[in-house]
Amino acid sequence: MNTNQTERPQANLLIVDDTLDNLELLAAILNKRGYQTRCIDNGFEAIKVARSGWADLILLDIKMPDIDGYQVCEQLKADAQTKDIPVIFISALDNFANKKRAFKVGGVDYINKPFEIEEVVVRVVNQITIKSNNSKIIELNNQLEQKVKERTAELENSNQQLQEEVNLRQQAQDRLLKMALNDPITGFGNRNSFVSRLKQALRVTGQQPNYYFAVILLECDRFKTIKCTISNVETNQLLMAIAHKLDSCLPDSALLSRLEGDEFAIFLDKIRNVNEAIAVVEKIRQKLTTPFAIKQRKILINANMGIVIGSQDYQDIDRLFNDADIAMQQAKDLEGDRYQVFKPEMYIQLQEDQELANQEMSLKQAIKYQEFVNYYLPIISLATQQIIELEALVRWHHPQQGVILPQDFIATAEDMGLMNAIGNLVLKQACQHIQHWQHNNKGQNNLGICINLSAKQLFHPSLVDKVDMILRKIKIQGQHIKFDIPETVLLEQPQNTLSILQELKKRRVKLCLDKFGSGYSSLTCLHRFPFDELSIDRSLIAHIGQATPNLEQEKSTTLLLKQIIAIAHQMKMVVTATGIENNFQLNLLKSLNCDRGQGYLISKLLDKDAVDKYLLINSNKQLTTN
Repeated sequence: MNTNQTERPQANLLIVDDTLDNLELLAAILNKRGYQTRCIDNGFEAIKVARSGWADLILLDIKMPDIDGYQVCEQLKADAQTKDIPVIFISALDNFANKKRAFKVGGVDYINKPFEIEEVVVRVVNQITIKSNNSKIIELNNQLEQKVKERTAELENSNQQLQEEVNLRQQAQDRLLKMALNDPITGFGNRNSFVSRLKQALRVTGQQPNYYFAVILLECDRFKTIKCTISNVETNQLLMAIAHKLDSCLPDSALLSRLEGDEFAIFLDKIRNVNEAIAVVEKIRQKLTTPFAIKQRKILINANMGIVIGSQDYQDIDRLFNDADIAMQQAKDLEGDRYQVFKPEMYIQLQEDQELANQEMSLKQAIKYQEFVNYYLPIISLATQQIIELEALVRWHHPQQGVILPQDFIATAEDMGLMNAIGNLVLKQACQHIQHWQHNNKGQNNLGICINLSAKQLFHPSLVDKVDMILRKIKIQGQHIKFDIPETVLLEQPQNTLSILQELKKRRVKLCLDKFGSGYSSLTCLHRFPFDELSIDRSLIAHIGQATPNLEQEKSTTLLLKQIIAIAHQMKMVVTATGIENNFQLNLLKSLNCDRGQGYLISKLLDKDAVDKYLLINSNKQLTTN
């Protein structure tokens, strides 16, 4: 619908958006149509201009850096000077909760970004017209009161004139009501008319237990993509065509409304069961298989629909909209032209999705604010008892939940693609700590750090560059870093793995085949890849030295350990045993010439401060021994 400039009330429009392109575009559009515009990029300045009395209408963005659009609107509505200025929200936020809040704080309309130029103009015209008519009504009322006082003596003539004024007022109100209840593009109902019908239906359900109705939310699939390929005029024509096709599928008692954008709502009155609503939806699906002809172009539209059955179980409109929206979103997740009938169990899936989203947000916040903290498990020489390395083991220091162990967040981080970022924090922090300990403890110049690499980290294209940056910035030698790599990772991409390991070896970084003996081990990895060390998995020695020994198992394990250590030594590899928890295990490993050991018998997990004390005690022992 086009409105001539001569028919449009002149007005001052305040445009508030922190994006310069949006301000310039809206200002250009509205200036061209005869409006005076003023552009503001923050909420505080917008409130100041509004209080000056300049603005007749405000176009307000929601997301802004100082205070958001909701807060701006609340302050304007709380101020007697500005409460009557109509506010139209323009935002990229398009879910139901955002729109609900916008209307709750006092907005008169809501336009989604990217916006349609003609729709913006039409909605501005409507609100300016409404305000203008309201002003005229107030002026007319004032005139009526004055005329009654002045012309009491001429009552008969005044009555006729008053009646004419009343008629004008009624006509103005009728025009306002029509604009308030109809969508300017399609001519069908809008959100206001739909909400009014739902209120009426809920009143009936309170009086008639057997009364049922249906709400169908419908969203056109790929509509935003289609909009990018056609003009604004053609988009409006398409919306009108969609609305008429939907209406042709509905019974006479139904109500069709366009809520906003490509979202429509259908009200079905006095249905007997859900199958009647499904029959309407199936008819719509069938109708939509025929393409729309827009200026000799064929456009195919699919739709995702959510159905909710209204009954005495529902007490408020928001819950009806919310449940229908949940069903529609689940239909959208199924992909294609689908519909879903709302079921209470959908809340479970919604809650799980929300929890997953919350966990992802928490992990991203934890990375941003560096809530991941390294703890360390010492690795010592079994021959000299001297500390050789410290293995870095990460913990999440959650601000509300406290310390979270890796098994409770690593899998989620892997699924969300965040493990490399966490691994980089672990690597950087560990190298900073080891550099500190080397320079602040006598005799620890060669103290090394041991870091576990996951597959995502090993194969990430930035790994080698990250190592180079750390070696350069932290000033740590490559030979003081050791990466533990499980054999399962090597077997995923053997050729690619070999190339990466060779690059790391060029930087003198030590490489350890981790968890050898855990059930996947083969001698292939020992000669194919350039490992410096081999780490015997804790599961291999866990049953040795127990209160109730299995002598046969201990004998076979001892033989296996002896062979592993001998083969590793023949290949010039250092051997480290993990999970040492009793003296029997320790003495056996010493007797088998195992080079290094780690486990709670040697030391429990230490934080950074505890490592400082541990190294001091270790240094004193060395001085005493010497």
